[in-house]
Amino acid sequence: MTVPSESTTDVVIVGAGPSGLMAALWMARCGVKARIIDASATKIFRGHADGMQTGTLDILDSFGIVDELCKNAAPATEMTFWAGSKDAPFKRVARFPKWTPKLGKYHLVHTSQGNTERVMLDAMKAFNGLEVERGVVAAALDIDESSINDPQAYAVKLTVKHLTEEEVATSYNKDTNPVPQPGDFNYNPADEPYRVRKISGKEGSTEVINAKFVIGADGSRSWTRSALGFDFVGDEEGDEQVGGILDVIATSDFPDILIQSGIVKDGRAGGFVPRENGITRIAAPVANRSEATPENIIKSIKDIISPYELNVTRIDWCGVFGSRRRVASSPSKHSRAFLTGDALHVHSPRAGIGMNFSMQDSYNLGWKIAHVVKGISPLSILNTYDEERGLTTKQLVAFDKALSSESNFEKFNLEATRQGLEQALPFSSTVAIEYEAGLLVAKEGGGSVVSKQHLAPGIPVGQRLPLHAVEKHASGEPVDFGKSFPSDGRYRIVIFAGNILKVEQLRRVEYLSRVLELPEAFLPRLDERGFKPSDVFEILVLHSASRDAVEIADLPAFLFKNRDPLSQVFVDNDDDRTWTLGEAYNKYGISKERGCLVLVRPDRHVMYIGELEDVTELIKLIGSVLVN
Repeated sequence: MTVPSESTTDVVIVGAGPSGLMAALWMARCGVKARIIDASATKIFRGHADGMQTGTLDILDSFGIVDELCKNAAPATEMTFWAGSKDAPFKRVARFPKWTPKLGKYHLVHTSQGNTERVMLDAMKAFNGLEVERGVVAAALDIDESSINDPQAYAVKLTVKHLTEEEVATSYNKDTNPVPQPGDFNYNPADEPYRVRKISGKEGSTEVINAKFVIGADGSRSWTRSALGFDFVGDEEGDEQVGGILDVIATSDFPDILIQSGIVKDGRAGGFVPRENGITRIAAPVANRSEATPENIIKSIKDIISPYELNVTRIDWCGVFGSRRRVASSPSKHSRAFLTGDALHVHSPRAGIGMNFSMQDSYNLGWKIAHVVKGISPLSILNTYDEERGLTTKQLVAFDKALSSESNFEKFNLEATRQGLEQALPFSSTVAIEYEAGLLVAKEGGGSVVSKQHLAPGIPVGQRLPLHAVEKHASGEPVDFGKSFPSDGRYRIVIFAGNILKVEQLRRVEYLSRVLELPEAFLPRLDERGFKPSDVFEILVLHSASRDAVEIADLPAFLFKNRDPLSQVFVDNDDDRTWTLGEAYNKYGISKERGCLVLVRPDRHVMYIGELEDVTELIKLIGSVLVN
């Protein structure tokens, strides 16, 4: 009997779909030693999940990859509904926004999941060379409970099998994930590095990987979830409704063929979604999963849109979806093994948000694991994943149930549906995800440090920091403040310094700086422990004084120690320069005279708001998330 080889790594990610790749992006960006494995021979190329919401695009922007995705995606700013029956004419009955400027910079786009995966694969490889190990399946998972309290212990033992080429070929489904060839329709040369599984030399062998943490991002049939002994609680198979999905090239005289449309006739609902490269996605009801064939889906949608016609000239991909809602009985075990994405929760695809919430599970978790691995934060910080994403999962399932009820077109209520969709837009676009009081959110009901929300009513504590236009103090260049919050694993202390032209206000900022410089404050403590403070925290200053009356040199030098103040100081003042685009203070609701202090997490969720004098509370709060 061959003895399995053994290896060590900090983090193993099981599953290389969008959720797993988001976790891998964090590991690559933060320089954490990680491996990501997947049973399939290649990435996805066509079809599957396609809606990328405002909040998710904002996250991809923070990794510097959103433009690459959007150049091969179809924008969607609105949605229409059509309804009809034997007793009522078939017509458009409503039009709803899918994006408004208040939501953020990016609007919803639709593109193949394969395009989403490719830009993430390219980015993680560019960050530190991390690549997916294909044709690798997990076989056993053991957690050493005697060492789980030591954050640097390799407490997880994951046994994996490296499949032979023959085994991979046997398991590969060419129908659900055809590998495009040069010259094929929708072939993208950028996919070339991912068309063929890379040979590792380990094929046919078994390996034991000793890791500190494992992330199960292996889908709705998650092996990891089963290995952890977790149930998948919710609707049973007989409870679901089934629909077919078809990505096609088609022509039609249906007026809204180029708009995301929901269509119902005589109680049967379908729809269209415009996609990249002239593709249209069709969704239509079918009797059961085996009936989800291209022929049946086309016939179903034709029946629904009649008297309008549809002529399909090319089929790119065919799939099937169900409406079951299920949630894992726990998101994690011993803060060593975690579930994300469909391994943690599944629901109907009605709102087109599943992939987005799956990716944001990993976005919440990834930086926290990276901080524990690097010795920045204690293990206790990982408890916040269960708290925060557990709450979001409950909200997601509740939203899906409500949407299913509201979109019952047999009793279509236009005004109720309009109100429901418009009210839910901040949630479904993922920009209004709000975490409750806890270790990483200083709100009432949490610890002894509580935010003063009234100082910045436009910055809800627990939500991602909204972003507005500001100017660089040094150059006067108008910039998106969001560009100062890249996903690089650092906290941001944002000093809204107010009108520092006034002596008393500048003194308040100087006091804040002196307290931060004290030996017992967290910045000197990080220095003592061998960390470069600027690798964990960055200080940004946004003042409201005239650039002609104050200089960067007037601010305390300590705030910019070992950093470039020219890139850290911003201004929002349009009193003397009426042509400027500054809008932050007004939209945040912050006093331009007194300002305030805001602590932002590495995932850009707001952790704390206080007065400038509350810097001691800030230090106390940060001390709770750093290793002593």
